[in-house]
Amino acid sequence: MTMSVEASFQLPVGDGHCLWVQTLGQPGGEPVLVVHGGPGSGCSPRFAELYDPALQYVVLPDQRGAGRSTPVGGLGANTTVHLVADLETLRRHLGIARWRVTGGSWGATLAIAYAAAHPGAVIDVLLRSVFIPSRARVEAFFAGGPSLDALAAGLDQPDPAAARATALAWWQHEAAMSGASIPPSPDTPALDRLVLKYRLQAHYLRAGCFLGDGGFDAACARLAEARLPVTLIHGRDDRVCPPDNALTVHARLPGSRLVWAEGCGHDPFHPAMQAAWRAALRPCD
Repeated sequence: MTMSVEASFQLPVGDGHCLWVQTLGQPGGEPVLVVHGGPGSGCSPRFAELYDPALQYVVLPDQRGAGRSTPVGGLGANTTVHLVADLETLRRHLGIARWRVTGGSWGATLAIAYAAAHPGAVIDVLLRSVFIPSRARVEAFFAGGPSLDALAAGLDQPDPAAARATALAWWQHEAAMSGASIPPSPDTPALDRLVLKYRLQAHYLRAGCFLGDGGFDAACARLAEARLPVTLIHGRDDRVCPPDNALTVHARLPGSRLVWAEGCGHDPFHPAMQAAWRAALRPCD
């Protein structure tokens, strides 16, 4: 039996940015790209649970400014156009002809943008809990909690304690909306990392993720024209990215397949979501 190999490397992508990239499995396995959410979250170590490194060559990059990429939280030259270009740079660097493109939440949005821009490099697209980057949907997420503009202002406070308090408020609201089990409150070093993450996320969200309704619609249209296989998996009880998102994107991508994860919110590790995800990820012929 072939053993899975784990490796990591740094990839300079210009503008002073350097991506941190982890790979799992064997380079000869079926290539699978993992596009993480956020924006700004970085790849979770638990993502390995969702893939099969015995059969797949899994590529997990942290996006510009996110996770272990440097500069951490860097906002300069950091837009969706840059992130799409980075993924293509990574594919070429690894010598991969075509790969399966997978992503969840914001990662699903970025996966659509990438596949639409580079359809010839894509085998198929697997999306979880897709996010639509409209102002109305972002405002709906923050309804009942602090507004995005107020949070962005708080994160930019020169007083570190004030910025940490804002990051904690954002984290608490996000945790309550996600439906996942809420972990213990972050300690000070973790809050400092959250400040950088949420500053980057605010940078994207306030700009409509540099797509907005029009740019996202255009990306869906280009992806539909490419006729690539697309699977959408969505939790019936998702409050972060409501189920209507999946219905909207499904309608914009004729021929796409929509799978509902019953009793599941936004948590990628919920048993129902994991089961649907692994079934959809069975190796292509």
